[in-house]
Amino acid sequence: MCNQLPVLFLVQDMSGSMDEIPTAGATLTKWQSAQQVVPQVVNQFANRFRFGVSMYPGANNGCAAGSVDLSIGASPGQVQSLYNSLSPGGGTPTATSLTSAKNYLLSQGLGTPAYVLLITDGLPNCNASLNAATCQSIDPNATSAEYKCLDDTRTTASAAALNAAGIRVYVVGFGSGITSAGNQAVLNAVAAAGGTGTAYIASNQAQLTTALNQVASTASTCCLNACTQGSTRCAANGQRQVCQLDGAGVCTVWANNNCPNMTTCSGGSCVACSNQCTAGATRCGSSGNAEVCQVGAGGCTSWVVSRACTYGEVCTNGQCSGCSGCTIGSGRCVTGTVAERCEFDIFTGCSRWTAQSCSHGSVCQSGQCRACNTTCTAGSRRCSGQNVETCTADSQGCTAWAQTQTCSNFCSGGACGVCGTNCTVGATQCNGNTAEACVRDMNNCPVWQSSNPCAAGSFCENGGCRGCPTMCTLGAKRCAPSGAVEECRQMAGTGCPNWTTIGACNISAGERCDPATGACLPPCMDQCTEGAGRCSSTTPQACERADTGCTVWRSRAACMGTDVCTSGACRARCTPGEIETCGQGTVCTTTSEGRLCLPGLSDGGVLMGPDPTDAGSGGAGGNGGEAGAGAASGGTGGGGVTGGAGSGAKGGNSVLIESVGARSMGCGCGAAEGSFGALALVWALRRRRASTLR
Repeated sequence: MCNQLPVLFLVQDMSGSMDEIPTAGATLTKWQSAQQVVPQVVNQFANRFRFGVSMYPGANNGCAAGSVDLSIGASPGQVQSLYNSLSPGGGTPTATSLTSAKNYLLSQGLGTPAYVLLITDGLPNCNASLNAATCQSIDPNATSAEYKCLDDTRTTASAAALNAAGIRVYVVGFGSGITSAGNQAVLNAVAAAGGTGTAYIASNQAQLTTALNQVASTASTCCLNACTQGSTRCAANGQRQVCQLDGAGVCTVWANNNCPNMTTCSGGSCVACSNQCTAGATRCGSSGNAEVCQVGAGGCTSWVVSRACTYGEVCTNGQCSGCSGCTIGSGRCVTGTVAERCEFDIFTGCSRWTAQSCSHGSVCQSGQCRACNTTCTAGSRRCSGQNVETCTADSQGCTAWAQTQTCSNFCSGGACGVCGTNCTVGATQCNGNTAEACVRDMNNCPVWQSSNPCAAGSFCENGGCRGCPTMCTLGAKRCAPSGAVEECRQMAGTGCPNWTTIGACNISAGERCDPATGACLPPCMDQCTEGAGRCSSTTPQACERADTGCTVWRSRAACMGTDVCTSGACRARCTPGEIETCGQGTVCTTTSEGRLCLPGLSDGGVLMGPDPTDAGSGGAGGNGGEAGAGAASGGTGGGGVTGGAGSGAKGGNSVLIESVGARSMGCGCGAAEGSFGALALVWALRRRRASTLR
């Protein structure tokens, strides 16, 4: 007992996730469950606490801190109205809402203990100062740190500040997701900082009721009697209430005890409506007169006296007749609560039945009012097999166990258990890539029981593991024969890799699919003429036709040492002189890059590429012939034979020689004048022989 009750201040999470089902198989959302459970607990502990309520988030369902929705001293009816008037939405600003509750409670100057009860279904967020790129994310789809980041540090600090101010913080986590991904650890840390150890966890409505009752019972230190035990009253809503001890069995509270159908509460008792008889019926009234049932104003029926019996008459079967009387001293029960006794009526001269209403706590038995059975407490519940029995009290306060519900599954603690799974025993199914079978658990409920997940390269189908029909590397691409482009993707439903058409090349426009990458290439753009050659610095390149059908330059091995790249080939350098160093089939030839070993012709000329600098002067004709024009194969001198490139001088004699070719050298000699002609011929022949041997 106490003079003033302590404070239990509710901080209720009504974020958007409260509109979700708390666990598989539930029919009510987390918010709908809270609307039913929280006001019931407030009503049950109204004699132990003064309640206040703060809902969060605050205005506009964003990230605003919760404000005081109900001040300290709110009634159970006000709490119920508040919960009924709101709907969930927005973020979870737990830290700032706890701080707001602390500021309000400290401003009240309380002289009694105060506690905060935090009811939440998830982790705190709403901290815009956190970095969304580096914080611990609780909503990967959120772009703002205000909703994406876990705000556990600030929330724990808010709970610690309340505890330091002498206000302990109890935490109740509601929903099956609380126990996953470390969520429970965060709530445990908040409870520990608030001085209450660990959080209470509830996955369904029944567990939420249990958790809130445990918190209230733990925090309770005293109570106030609300009424006198056993008394009854009619509430404003017409319900009948019985005064009984609360759950702790210490103080009294008013508990609802609804009247049966077609009755109403009157004077604390359940009575039938005003239409208690059938129009035209007759009876003998309690005064001994004959009565008839008549229809009165408003269509209600009531008994009225039809004839007053005179002295020496008695009313029998609704009629006044000669006094037949009854055996004086005998008794009978008219109803369960009314006893009649046969007495001599000095005023009528007859023996008559005199009614006596049994007092509260007694019933009529064998014509007498006797104390009734009160072996159970009205409103308590118990299980009888699969049936729920409730202890009910009648208008006299007599109690008895009555079957009120037959459970379809099982009964536990005076309530029907609800199976969380609805499946046919023996059926199989796939849960992702795991096969499951429907079996019965210890409560005779059907549940899905998992076996091992399907191995790599297989998938679950119709409750069994099947091998994947196609194997390919995810993300790989290829060209289909039809010109379509295919990519290896994971198939929906099975998770197996398979080739999937993702597009097609425009064959008619000249596009083609690249076998190496699976990409559509534009129409072919030739880079060069097939068979041509060129040099890229010291690397020879040849023009070839690629797999794509286009000509491209392909590099060969780079020239090594002193070799020089010319006309798409590596050529060795050579030294000028009478004895040359070039290999067989090549001739030491002067070029713009210096003297190089170039392929030679069978007649001693030089094979040159299509280089415009390869042209020289033609050899001069003998006997006064004109000099020929220079070319890669040599010019033709007037009256001379075809020779290598070079310049020819007029000769006085008719001796013809084949000039030795030299790239852009112009050194082929014609006939020499006078005695030098023979020497020139010998020198030329020696030069040719030397080049041939090499």
